[in-house]
Amino acid sequence: MKVSIITVSNSELITQTRDKLLSQISSSLYKNKQDILFIQIIRGESAILDESLKFAYNTSDVVILICENEWDRFYMCKKLLCDLFNCKIENNKYATKNIEEYAKEKNVPLKKEDFSLSQMPEIARTIKNPFSAFQGCLCEKDGKKVFMLPLEDNELYHVFFSSVLPYILSNNNENLKDKTYILRTFGIKLSDIRHLLRDEIRNKYGIEVICSEKLLRGEIVIRVKGGTRSDIQKNIISKIYTKLLPYFYSEKDESLEEFIYSLLSVRRLTLAFAEDFTAGNMVDSLYKNIPSAKEIINEDIVATSDNSKMKLLGVEKNVFKKSAIDYSEIAYQMALGMLENSGADIVVANCGDLKEGLLTFAIGNSEGIHVFNEKVNGSFEEKIELATGMIFYHLVKKIKNDDFHIGQKEVI
Repeated sequence: MKVSIITVSNSELITQTRDKLLSQISSSLYKNKQDILFIQIIRGESAILDESLKFAYNTSDVVILICENEWDRFYMCKKLLCDLFNCKIENNKYATKNIEEYAKEKNVPLKKEDFSLSQMPEIARTIKNPFSAFQGCLCEKDGKKVFMLPLEDNELYHVFFSSVLPYILSNNNENLKDKTYILRTFGIKLSDIRHLLRDEIRNKYGIEVICSEKLLRGEIVIRVKGGTRSDIQKNIISKIYTKLLPYFYSEKDESLEEFIYSLLSVRRLTLAFAEDFTAGNMVDSLYKNIPSAKEIINEDIVATSDNSKMKLLGVEKNVFKKSAIDYSEIAYQMALGMLENSGADIVVANCGDLKEGLLTFAIGNSEGIHVFNEKVNGSFEEKIELATGMIFYHLVKKIKNDDFHIGQKEVI
């Protein structure tokens, strides 16, 4: 972790009186394997400090801003932090409490300007200083941290070694661990995934992006080496997520079937299936992936013949007598029949021409039934698997978008 230290003081004696303490701080960071980029002492105006603070922020993981215990300078530093983090300054109730506790403990009267020291950047977390009204703070965004601390010797020593150093080390230990992230997608080929993510795959930070795909079910594994800056990690993962958003369904190592089960279980909803094109594969794949799938399956019917569609699902006979088979109408009536007889919250029905790869499926509930037409290619087995994944993915999108307007069922 890269650390920069900036000290703000008007005193010409700072290098004599506090050099030893700053050396102790630096040594403690070095000893714990932190890289010190630079230590700077600023005696100039806010413009110089603003420039130094922005440079330190852009090049470091952690900036330690140590400010002389003088009201105007303390306020100036806080305002510069607000500019850096694009936030406003406001009264902080924890800082006020710390100031009051200090006054009570030391039995000192508080002046009006003492309470004004409770003003902090709105995103700041207060770091308690029990020795004066000058309270420290931590501003953090996108994995970068800026600590602002009082300069007085005993105050700086106490605040740094009791609060700041332990915090830096605990976060750094976590950052030193290798991390793996997984994104699951459906509906995009491996060649297209690699094309979309070509910049992220070739990143210069040593972050490994491994892509795989089978029958349009994709997996993107992102491996991050320990010590990689968190803002860099977030930036690359965010870009990958954004580029794959139309195909993305989960951030966990789980199949479409497992994801559907978790979606329905948490909402306490049930499914009913009427299968023709997929010939029972949808229900079968749920049971293969989830032993307790029966908790969400209300009913399942495999109706591959016209007679079974009419007898079991109430599909009208005349739709089969048309010169051109209307698969959309058949799928709709299959879903409607299942909806009327099953009692399930959501129904799924499919039909089509397996030989030609013409898939039609319907998904719906009492609010309405939606019909989709897709084309699938491959062997008979591959067509069935592709159709199963395609229907499940559409189901996931409709549940996540709350297209069914069901919400969560109340349990009595």
